[in-house]
Amino acid sequence: MKRFSLVFGVLVCGASVWGQSARGTMNEEPRHELLTYVQHMRVFEMNLPAGEMTRDHVRDHDVATLALENVTTRSRTAGGDWSAPVMRAQGSAEITAYTGAPAVHGMENVGATPVRMFVVENLRDGGAWSTLPPIDAPGTTLRQEGPSFAVYDVRLNAETPQTRHVHQNPTLVVLLSGAVSVGGAGGESDFRLEQTGRWFPSFGVDQPHALASVGTGEAHVVCVEAR
Repeated sequence: MKRFSLVFGVLVCGASVWGQSARGTMNEEPRHELLTYVQHMRVFEMNLPAGEMTRDHVRDHDVATLALENVTTRSRTAGGDWSAPVMRAQGSAEITAYTGAPAVHGMENVGATPVRMFVVENLRDGGAWSTLPPIDAPGTTLRQEGPSFAVYDVRLNAETPQTRHVHQNPTLVVLLSGAVSVGGAGGESDFRLEQTGRWFPSFGVDQPHALASVGTGEAHVVCVEAR
């Protein structure tokens, strides 16, 4: 009987460990598509149809999420209850700390529209985060700031038709509305962002990029900098 109990205990512990290890990272979660990996910044696009949920997956570094549509979601950590539904407006950004305190995370789309969201991961450890001051540029407002991320709103219009950014860290630049031309991003020729959700990575470290509005309407861009 004691031998059976010992074997049963080993099997249960083994199953528990296997269950934890079977939960993959965000890089292995099928609703997250890896878009780019620049220095310590890793960018995913999450697509989640209405009524569906992600698999539980491990998050062990700080993330910033950017909603590309008006969405309603709820989330949970393994072993916990689902949160209350949260409505997020298009362009809203959230910074969540996981560095030093990893968690098994899952999300469900409880709204009527598909969730499309960028998830930006900062792979630096906490002691290596940059402490440089925020950038200061025309048409640019620091919206959110934390140890691991800075999120900027960029509004270009007739009064401020263009701006120039010099980030010292890799940055995801995303168009939310209007259209912009982009120049000076690592030496490439000018190109345009003309649809909601179009993006490009700025490599930082004194590599400037210039943004100029196209047409007569306002252009709205969000920059997520991984410090």
